[in-house]
Formats: sequence, C-alpha cells, structure tokens
Amino acid sequence: MQAAVLTRFGEPLEVQEIDDPTPAPGEVLVRTRAAGICRTDLKVVDGAIPTVATPLVPGHEIAGEVAALGNGVAGVEEGARVTVSLDLACGHCGYCRSEQANYCANLRRLGFEADGGLAEYVRVPAENLIVVSDNVTFEEAATIPDAVGSPYHAVVNRADVRPGHTVAVYGLGGLGLMAVQVAALAGAEVIAIARTPERLELAREFGAAATVDPNEGDISNQLRDLTGGMGVHSFVDLVGIEGSVAQGVNSCRKGGRVVVVGYFVPDFTGSMIQLVYNEVAVMGSRGSTRAELRQAADLVGNGRLRPVIGKTISLEDIESEGMASLRDGSVIGRIVVAFER
Repeated sequence: MQAAVLTRFGEPLEVQEIDDPTPAPGEVLVRTRAAGICRTDLKVVDGAIPTVATPLVPGHEIAGEVAALGNGVAGVEEGARVTVSLDLACGHCGYCRSEQANYCANLRRLGFEADGGLAEYVRVPAENLIVVSDNVTFEEAATIPDAVGSPYHAVVNRADVRPGHTVAVYGLGGLGLMAVQVAALAGAEVIAIARTPERLELAREFGAAATVDPNEGDISNQLRDLTGGMGVHSFVDLVGIEGSVAQGVNSCRKGGRVVVVGYFVPDFTGSMIQLVYNEVAVMGSRGSTRAELRQAADLVGNGRLRPVIGKTISLEDIESEGMASLRDGSVIGRIVVAFER
C-alpha cells in the first residue's frame, strides 16, 4: 500500500510502498478514505513530541470503511463507514479501570506512537471505531477525531460551558472555528479572537456574537469592555503563544476558567494576583473521550456542527500542498488528504 512515512525527524514525509497491515484479534482493518492533518503533525515531523519514534506513518484524523475484521470482533460489519478515536488505551491501568481511558497511563496514539492514517489502510482496535452517518462525507468525518472532538471536549467538559455564559475563543483555525460552534450550540455568548478579518467573519457566520482583533488593543481590555467590566466565564486558548494564558487569566471574571488547548511555546506566565484573588482556574485540555466523539459525530451527522474543510489534497501532494500550507498558515480550516475510491 501507499503511505506517507516519516523516516527522520526534520525531513520531508516520503510517499512509499509499504506492507499492508494485518488486524490482530480485537482489531479491524480500515481502508482510509480521508485523513486530516494539522499543526500537531508538524510537531510530530519536527521531533517536538518526545514519545514519537521513527519510522512512522503520521495522521491522527482518520475516516474510511471497515475492510477486514480480526478474530473475535463483533458488532461491526465490513463496509461500515467509520472514523476512529486516536487514543489506544491499555485497558488495565488504574485510569482505564475507572473509565478514564483518555488518561491511560500507558497511552499510545495513532499517528504518534503507532502508525496512523496517512496510508491506504490502517489497523485499529474495534472499540475505537465511531460509526458516521451516510450524509457525512469522508472528508468531514476525518475531522471528527481532533478538529471536532478536541474543541468539543475543551468547551463542554473542561470549560463546562452553560447557557448564558460568555466564552472567549482565541485562535480561529479549524479547532477554533469549531469551538465557536460548540460554545454557541451550548447556549453561550461567544467572543471570537483573531487577527485575520476572514477568520473573524467566519466566526460570526458560525455563531460568534462579537469579535476581537488583538491588533486593536489589549485582548483582556477589549473583552472586559464587551462584558461590562465583568470578564468572560471561560477563555479557550487555541494558540498557546507567549502571553496568551496571561491574557486569558486577565480576561476572566471571578471564578472563570482558562482552558489551554494550543501549545506553541513550552512555558507560560501570568498574574498571580489575578489568578488567586479572582479564583481563576487554568487547565489543559487534550483530545476527547470516545463518548464525546460519538456525541460530536452525531452533531455533525444531524448538521448542528459543520466541519471546516480548508483544502483537499492527494497523498502525493502531502509535502508540497499539505505540510507546506500548515507551515505558512495560509489555509483556514482543516487540510484533508483524500484517497482515491
């Protein structure tokens, strides 16, 4: 089969012919129809994630059809249209036994510690399959594991957004535009933050009640002006740049939450006085649970959430059209690799 392979960190992905995988007991073989790529894949390629080893087939956003069943697999049929939870949990650690598989102590992930979806076939545990509706395209389905699931988890679980809350979403890429939709669907008033007019306009189309441009002044001051001086209930940081967490702390009302999804810089600082006096919580957010992915897939299937596809490419163009576009930031929304049918 054809696959994009990372052979050495810091070097281009190579499209190669490699052996087809064979599903072990409890696993299925998925014929990949579409695979999303994002800036996290740049971290994988650049060697910034210490648990990743080469050679590796990257790609953690996968959609396709079940092609073969391993021994002992029941409840799924060949030909089923699916997306895949990227977390490979061990099933026996303390977290897994307490139904917190997303915190698995021995966690491995498709496209990180295990071969992922930038290949014509990928083998995955049957329990990781998420069935998708017939009216969802494979390109849309490929965004569900991360571009939909991660902001869903961040907004619904970590930020605990409720009707009547005010939520700031900083960063309007594929995840940020989805976070705007999720927060608006939860009944919040959403304030979207970005420097690009096109991204701000898209955020308004997706339900943002107001927008903030950092070029026009301090973010926290603008947010407090928009909230009558109170600040926001939650600040979802999808950029993770220098000073963004501090801006979140300064932007929150008393008892607010800063939820950090992006991690562009390794460290953060902020005002200890604001943090303590206002009892602002700062928390990380990674991925999503399988239950949340099923909920997110249902919302995409019934049209209540709309994935943002910025560009569709072929596997052969993974470097020239895919990774290059990720590096220059020219694409708004997800870049998806579509495989021939």
